[in-house]
Amino acid sequence: MLVQVVKGVFVNRDRVKAIIPIDEITAKNIKDVASYSNKMINLTYGAQARSALIIDSGHILILGEKPQKVRQKLFKKKDSGRR
Repeated sequence: MLVQVVKGVFVNRDRVKAIIPIDEITAKNIKDVASYSNKMINLTYGAQARSALIIDSGHILILGEKPQKVRQKLFKKKDSGRR
């Protein structure tokens, strides 16, 4: 299922393996490795990088949204409106 993470960016939530804050040392190391292997996609649009999505293909998506907000958008329950 495709979910809009930020404006104009849709991600298949079944392929997301991890959502991590970018300020952690581990995230910085992963980001460096991904940039050398051409698997990093910067989707901050000039904003400060705050979170990284790790996809099952090994790609890293760098986002300007906080990890909690991204997690809410990806995994929120869809209310059908029926009772």
